[in-house]
Amino acid sequence: MLDRLVTLQETDEKIVAFQKEEEQIPREIQEKEKTVGILEEEHSQIRTTLDELEKQISDLGFELTEVKEHQRRSQARALAVKTQREYQAVQRESDVARKRRGEVEAQIKEFIEEKGVIEESCHEVEAKMGDEVKVLKKERNEAANRLKKLQSEREGLEKTRAVEADLIDPVLLVKYQKVFERYRGKGVVRVGGGVCNGCFMTIPPQLYNQVLAQGGIHQCPNCGRIIYVDQE
Repeated sequence: MLDRLVTLQETDEKIVAFQKEEEQIPREIQEKEKTVGILEEEHSQIRTTLDELEKQISDLGFELTEVKEHQRRSQARALAVKTQREYQAVQRESDVARKRRGEVEAQIKEFIEEKGVIEESCHEVEAKMGDEVKVLKKERNEAANRLKKLQSEREGLEKTRAVEADLIDPVLLVKYQKVFERYRGKGVVRVGGGVCNGCFMTIPPQLYNQVLAQGGIHQCPNCGRIIYVDQE
C-alpha cells in the first residue's frame, strides 16, 4: 500500500508541476503586456507634448503674421506723417513691432528645434513599441500552444492518477490527500536515522521502531506526513 502511495505521489507531483507551469504562463504574458503598456503610455505622453508644441508654433505663426502686418502699416504711416512728433510716435511703434517680431521668430525657431528632438524620440519609441508588439504576439501564440500541450499532458496524468488512486484504501487515500494538499507537495516521505525528511524533525524512538518494523501506516507527529523507510 505504501508503494502505491509513493507511486501516486510521484504522479501528483508531476500534476502539480504542470499546474504551476500553467499558472506561470499567463503571468509571463502579463509582464510582456506591461512592457508594451509602458511604451504606449510613453508614446501617448510624447504625442501630447508634440500636439502642444504644434499649437504653440501655430499660435506664434499667427502672431508673427499680425506683427509683420503691423510693421507694414507702421512703415506706410511713416511715409504720410507731417510732423516730427508723429514720426517719432510711428517710429516707436515700428521699433516695438520689430522687437516683438524678433522675439516671436526666435521662439518659433526654438520650438521647431525642440519639436525635432521630440519627434526623433517619438520615432524611437514607436520603433521599440512595434518590436515589443511583435514579440508579444509571437509569445502569445507560443504560450497558447505551450499551455494546450501542458493541459493535455496534465489531463493524461490525471487519468493515470485516477487508476492509481482506485488501488489505494479509501481511508488512507483521504489521509494522504489532506497532507498532500496542505503542503501542495510531499505527503509521503522517507524517514532516515529517526528524522522525517519532510519537516526534518526527529520522531519519537518508539514510533521510529514501528516504522522500521513496516507494520501499518504511520504519520509524523510534527508535520502529519505519512512516513516510511526504504526496504532493503
